[in-house]
Amino acid sequence: VLEGKAAVAVAQPTYLDKNGQPLPADAPAADIAESVYEVHIKPGIRYQPPRMVTNISGLDHNGQAFSFVRQPHPLALVFFGYVSCTDVCPTNLLKMVALQKRLGARADQVQFVFVTVDPEHESPEVMKEKLAYYQGEVIGVTGTLRQLGPIYDAWGITRTLVTLPDGSTKFDHTAQIFLIQGHQRLRVSYPYGTAVDDMARDVEALLDDPAATDAPLPPVSDQLRFTIPFNASTLQSIKNPTTPSLLRIWQGSYVVWRNDDWMYHSVGDLVLAPEEEAMQFFPSAGEFYFLCTAVGGEAIRVVVKEKVVKEKVVEEKAETALR
Repeated sequence: VLEGKAAVAVAQPTYLDKNGQPLPADAPAADIAESVYEVHIKPGIRYQPPRMVTNISGLDHNGQAFSFVRQPHPLALVFFGYVSCTDVCPTNLLKMVALQKRLGARADQVQFVFVTVDPEHESPEVMKEKLAYYQGEVIGVTGTLRQLGPIYDAWGITRTLVTLPDGSTKFDHTAQIFLIQGHQRLRVSYPYGTAVDDMARDVEALLDDPAATDAPLPPVSDQLRFTIPFNASTLQSIKNPTTPSLLRIWQGSYVVWRNDDWMYHSVGDLVLAPEEEAMQFFPSAGEFYFLCTAVGGEAIRVVVKEKVVKEKVVEEKAETALR
């Protein structure tokens, strides 16, 4: 349930002299009267302390179990809408795409989540088809109304089905974009129409503040090790797993799956005895999901990046070094 108090940003006036320079705080009244008055407003509703948000669980657009709190990104931008929308939702989705471009490489540290308000008509297949029109990575989340209804209520999401004069229907719904830290703490909610640059400044400020940001998402790797810990088979561990939910590697790389538990476990088609490990090669780029007996009701997502991306990053670093 959302808790805490909202703090609406207040306009902070800055007085500029005729040359555009800020006047000191103790400037004479006469100088202030002749100055240019400029107002800086931080857009959005800011929460101090941050509000705690309810977990979002359902199916992602690939039909796999999704749990918001299990995602590894330090920051997330969440929007509730529906993919068949023709006005507000396409605009906000395009803003998410533009924000990813604006952030550049740092966009990896932000997860972009689109939760449908029409789960009865928007299956994972429908969401995947519609979201494919947008560049960048946006995770679509759907499920049953029984699953998502309490989530709408907890997040304060309104969704009203409206019948239009021609007999067609649409949803009037909350159009805010929520900036979430650590998948639990609501920092800012942006009203519809907030500029991409304004959201980008907040994201960059949080990423630059080590006291405000959770551990960063590890970089794409040539080889990763996934270890099932000891006692992973206990009910408590299965309900609250500590293993990563996302692995990112380069095309042509390996994942080493290891079992440190006292009983057998499976990862996808692999069956691992206690203290056994196996190496899996990924020759092709794409997204792959592996069910694991140590993680109840959840698939481990492996994202394999194309090698050309890695080579391009190396080239960009070399160009930067030569400047």
